Amino acid sequence: MQKILIPTDFSSVADNATQYAIEMAAAFKSELFLYHVFLMKRGDYDLNFSGEEQPFIKKVNLKMEKTKEKFEEIINQKELTIKTKTYEGSIFSLFGSTVKKNGISLIVMGSKGASGLSKVIFGSVAATALDIAEVPLLVVPPKYPFQPLRHIVLAMDHKEFSPHLLLPLQELAVKFGAKVTILNVKTDSNQKIKREKIIGLDNVEITYREIPISKSINESINIFIEKENCDLLCMKRRDKGFFESMYKGSITKNQVYNTQVPLLVLPE
Repeated sequence: MQKILIPTDFSSVADNATQYAIEMAAAFKSELFLYHVFLMKRGDYDLNFSGEEQPFIKKVNLKMEKTKEKFEEIINQKELTIKTKTYEGSIFSLFGSTVKKNGISLIVMGSKGASGLSKVIFGSVAATALDIAEVPLLVVPPKYPFQPLRHIVLAMDHKEFSPHLLLPLQELAVKFGAKVTILNVKTDSNQKIKREKIIGLDNVEITYREIPISKSINESINIFIEKENCDLLCMKRRDKGFFESMYKGSITKNQVYNTQVPLLVLPE
């Protein structure tokens, strides 16, 4: 995890994710990239100014400067480096071309969540990153403080994981000495995990748990996490098999909106 991208909208949720990313970067000595993208509307333009002299752009740049100042002391204490950038563009470019151009290995961001029509119509920036990013995405819930990882849950269905998919999870587990619980939410009495297929987690303490489904798969996962005092949930990006056959939408994306602990999403 050499390079970590932190998208920010200058909110308290984004600041909390930035703090979490800094602590994560300290463990791996990662380089930090704090970026903000914006789209200027017609009313944002002042015809009396051009280019970077636009008052709107100056205001955005000032917000970035102030945000960087908030974290400069801790970044220096931990001997880290951070690059900041604001630019006009789409959120799609941030999670697509910008990630590729800078060789980003992990995206860390906050999620405000959404429900009802707001989730259906407007969605979430984190959910957009989930759809686009080709690198692991770590979503940090609002006000969730960083704490060294001790217990990680890998929620999975009956489909196999490719070994390379689990490398980021292994890296985290080994670095923090965390144990990993492979969690399967059973939707029928005959469904079982094939334990021999979990490869790619070398030098990691692994346990297997199967739990019955409650009202939903997401609720079942959250109940388990709270009960077992877990501090990181890991899921793959696209749900297939029985997840999509029984429920509309993506279980992973639903978790982005409702996660109670940091959620690490691994792209297939």
